[in-house]
Amino acid sequence: MKILRFLLPYLLILLPFNVSASLVVLQYHHVSESTPAVTSISPNDFTAHMHYLNEKNFNVLPLDEAINSLKSGEALPDRAVTITFDDAYASIYTKAYPLLKQLNFPFTIFIATDLVGTNARLYLTWSQLEEMAKHGALMANHTRSHLHLLRLRPAETREQWLGRIEEEIIGAQQIIESNLGEVPKLFAYPYGEYDEDILSLMTKLGYVGFGQQSGAMGVNSNFLALPRFPLAGVYSGLDSFRTKANTLPLPIRLIDIESLISDDNFKPSLDLEFVQGKWRTSELACYGPGGKMIIEKISEHHFRALPQQEVPVGRSRYNCTMPSNQRGRYFWFSQMWIRKKDDGSWYPEP
Repeated sequence: MKILRFLLPYLLILLPFNVSASLVVLQYHHVSESTPAVTSISPNDFTAHMHYLNEKNFNVLPLDEAINSLKSGEALPDRAVTITFDDAYASIYTKAYPLLKQLNFPFTIFIATDLVGTNARLYLTWSQLEEMAKHGALMANHTRSHLHLLRLRPAETREQWLGRIEEEIIGAQQIIESNLGEVPKLFAYPYGEYDEDILSLMTKLGYVGFGQQSGAMGVNSNFLALPRFPLAGVYSGLDSFRTKANTLPLPIRLIDIESLISDDNFKPSLDLEFVQGKWRTSELACYGPGGKMIIEKISEHHFRALPQQEVPVGRSRYNCTMPSNQRGRYFWFSQMWIRKKDDGSWYPEP
């Protein structure tokens, strides 16, 4: 584990942990029953999610305003959430937008700009995006072509690769702003994948970054790789949604681990150093390959989670939770891992 030097701009002052400075970001893709389940939620389940937020008086906030408050260490309203969509699918407009507009819920669409307008049945058009922007939608960057950021082309140097990624990001921002006007520098990593070099590029370009690892965020979160709760397929049921919407950020010091694991350690440990406070650390539980992980107590505030099995090829996560002192609410932290195939090649997408 190592704290990355390029995180310094975000760490000049380590802010004290504050439960009231907490935000849950919800991540959706398709709102449809006819698209791949792994990235889809049914219209009925999406409606149930939104009605739950409305009936339970959640504070649904614009993403940029909520992030600016967290970076400043300001308190947010209790049960603050934001709603995001990735990839600019047409079902956002046809299935989600009418309900969001009715409930007056702001939301964000992370746009892969090369896809816009290419297939009216599958992707949004610029006119649809413009209409939604006028009624509570914030548009943000998801690259031009929705590529795998970590994958170099044959014979491509790392310098050429980074230059290509930078062009993807800058190009997408320019296209969005030429069609919809100026938008904040918010970026969602395609597939949730990144490494140290890409995080460094985010710092250089001045973006706040969002992954696809689960959990709530707080003032001490890594603003280059913020968590979101993916809500699709078997993970879109209302019971599970209630738990996730009410989560709080695990009260640990900021950590950043290289997610792309090396070939000499397929069972990486996860160290969690809690900030001062009265936490229920005896009830800390982490889950990873093989199920419940072994928790070692290093000191009063320092714990280490060890997996039962190796991290599998592809993308996977360790998920750690702990009960809070608020009834029915849990702290939640997730660490993504990315493992190549044993021959060093990349795994195919399903």
